Amino acid sequence: MKRKVIVFAMFVAVCCFLLWIFERWLSLEQLIVHESWLRQQVNEHPWRSGLLGFLIYVAASLIPGTGGKSIVYGWIFGCVAGVGIVTLALTFAATISFCLSRYVLGDVIDGRFGHYVARIDRALERDGGFYLFALRVAHFPYTLTNYAMGATTIRARSFVLATLLGLLPGSFFFAYAGSQLPTLRTLAERGVFGVVSPQLLIAVVLLAIAPIAIRVLLRRLGLIHTPTQLS
Repeated sequence: MKRKVIVFAMFVAVCCFLLWIFERWLSLEQLIVHESWLRQQVNEHPWRSGLLGFLIYVAASLIPGTGGKSIVYGWIFGCVAGVGIVTLALTFAATISFCLSRYVLGDVIDGRFGHYVARIDRALERDGGFYLFALRVAHFPYTLTNYAMGATTIRARSFVLATLLGLLPGSFFFAYAGSQLPTLRTLAERGVFGVVSPQLLIAVVLLAIAPIAIRVLLRRLGLIHTPTQLS
């Protein structure tokens, strides 16, 4: 138990340190000041920039409340590279949080939120990894989902696969929106929803509804009788 407390305290300290770094050196205002330099670095050193961007995105994804990153990455790296970096980094960070929840915070989460965890477990027993996939597509709170799933009985492999596939569509839409921005200042002036077209927003909503609607339809038609596991 003592070792778990130490591990959790170290994790919190690292997250606080990362938050300080992001607010001081990697805020949107700072990126706007250096946006020409950023574009130059990506053009001259694409692989090194991509790896560094991946590590930064993983670190940022461990901190709740750092939204809008996928749009920025779409602008910096372009749509295709941006989607790849964002999706892989989000999945990697989610897996870290999942493991922390399962192997360090499991008893605490189960003690405080056991009722909710039990409900999620029943949903997972009924729908398998598809349930998590639907949550990811629907953009259910990212950090909350990671920690909640760590306290359930879902297999780690199913968690990773459902997260990777479920986050891919949303990452594409927002990275694409970012790739269409003339400058990062446009994002600062309009905000996230000011740079995403109504068509993209409608597409995201339909994409979130689609897997749930398909699942319900298949169940109504009697084509699904047993839980489905993503593995």
